[in-house]
Amino acid sequence: MADGTPRVLRVSFEFHVDRDLKKNIQWGRIERALEAITQRVIGMAETVFPWAWKVTVRKQWVYNWADDTESHILPSTSDNTPA
Repeated sequence: MADGTPRVLRVSFEFHVDRDLKKNIQWGRIERALEAITQRVIGMAETVFPWAWKVTVRKQWVYNWADDTESHILPSTSDNTPA
């Protein structure tokens, strides 16, 4: 058995879309957005978290039995506010 304790820092983001927003968000655009976010996180990981040797990107559906969540309201824009 290896020495030390395995440690993982997990950071999650949830992007909420207003239920009254009448825009058709295409899956391809979502995939491109996720790829851009992923590449930026990986690109800065060596600088901001130099102890890490691996980054795992997880895409999953989760049923939360317990949740300690913090939400942040983003500024209104023409793209995220219903007309």
